[in-house]
Amino acid sequence: MARLSIGDRVSDARGAHEGKLVDIDGVTAYVLQPNGVEIEFRLDQLKPYEEPKDPAPGSVPGPGGGRALTPAQRRLLSSVPTTIRDAVAQSYDKGADPGTRQAFAALPDERKLETIRIYLPTLPRHLLSPHLNLVVAFRDIAKAR
Repeated sequence: MARLSIGDRVSDARGAHEGKLVDIDGVTAYVLQPNGVEIEFRLDQLKPYEEPKDPAPGSVPGPGGGRALTPAQRRLLSSVPTTIRDAVAQSYDKGADPGTRQAFAALPDERKLETIRIYLPTLPRHLLSPHLNLVVAFRDIAKAR
């Protein structure tokens, strides 16, 4: 067990919680998380905080997967017709406050695939009806998650 002192930045053994050690009472430690919530742990469940490791090459952090596309996902993304892609891009870009997120065109492929999956059901039926196989394929990747 690492020697910890009040004021140390700590995390639990699993790395699920982190914060500042604010009090120790016998074998009980109190940790103040960045969101202001104080959590109680057994002292032997805590360790000094370690910065997260850099993501693996080819992965993208953040929502939408955090991993490189599989060959099947690449084929699916490349099979999206321009009309569908443009409609999703328009909806996505319109929903953003200026400067708060990247434009659809600037997203990495992993995020584009996820964005299309999310926005596809919101598109007008007349756009989707000629591409039912595409709709089914995106529904299937959502189920596989």
